[in-house]
Amino acid sequence: MRSLGDGMRALILGAVLLLPLPQAAHAEETVRIGLGAPVLSYLPIWAARALDSFKAQGLTASVASLPGGDASALAALDAGDIDLAAVGTDAVLRAVAKGQPFEMVDTLMSKVTLQLVASPAFLKRAGVTAGDPLPKRLAALKDATIGVTSLAGVQENAARWLAAKGGLDPKTGIKVAQVGSPTAVQAALEVGRIDGFVLSPPEGYNAEKAGTGVVIVSLGDEFPLLAQQPYLVLVAKKPIEAGKAGLITKTVRAMQAASAAVTAKPDETAAEIQRRFFAKASPDAIASAVKVMASGVAGNGRLDAGSVGNALTFAKEVGAPYGNGVDAKASENDLWTNQFVEEAQKP
Repeated sequence: MRSLGDGMRALILGAVLLLPLPQAAHAEETVRIGLGAPVLSYLPIWAARALDSFKAQGLTASVASLPGGDASALAALDAGDIDLAAVGTDAVLRAVAKGQPFEMVDTLMSKVTLQLVASPAFLKRAGVTAGDPLPKRLAALKDATIGVTSLAGVQENAARWLAAKGGLDPKTGIKVAQVGSPTAVQAALEVGRIDGFVLSPPEGYNAEKAGTGVVIVSLGDEFPLLAQQPYLVLVAKKPIEAGKAGLITKTVRAMQAASAAVTAKPDETAAEIQRRFFAKASPDAIASAVKVMASGVAGNGRLDAGSVGNALTFAKEVGAPYGNGVDAKASENDLWTNQFVEEAQKP
């Protein structure tokens, strides 16, 4: 990957979207994390920042959501502008297939959190409800226009994969439209420009609260393949030097502490995340989203051959050109590792 220019570096250092936490007097290190998108699905990062879990590890966290999404985060990692990238697994597989030196070191979300939301008008027209059997809900997508924030990514892949599961041609059975930000997607649904969308919580909750949409499929809850796979991951650049290894271990330990708080006290953790980072969002929406996604952070960030294999299988089923020929078990300590997860759990 090409190194980032001065303009991008300024954006990373300035981190306008996600400001660094105030530096503690005793903190000795700063960990720089590039986020593929400022979405709540990166739950351990939001919780660690909200609960000051980084501070407990002697770290100051500088977290930036980078223009350009996952690709920009990985480019920044490749250039050395950040220490770790928080991105979707599909982006890592795509980059590694091109020969980029990346390794997944922690699972941030171990299930696909995407939800398929449809407008009431579309559901009435299609003659289907959220309570109907899954095959009927999916078959009803025929000729629907599904909104996504960007094309050729996991949202479009998931939408077309769902169409195929409903017996439709994944290429022609539905239309996929790039709309923009989640706010723009919600607006497009409200005015009927799209029939539905594929996004993670709290967008489904927000649509239901506004009366503009209904969650008809929660992918990670209804498909075993999607219930256990590294959906969002923390990525390091190889080779990982000894000095960087200690920083990664401390960062993973902060994530583990935050994830434990999410599972033990979801309401309290959600309230703190909302207060510090989503002040304009409904507290109920954040609380609902955290509860929906809490099961995805319960594994202490651990990866395994089975879950990585599920991610590779999903990539194959959506026709992605990356991940083909990769063996999940054989790629341990190359494509993925539990070295830092295990080290972080030691007393």
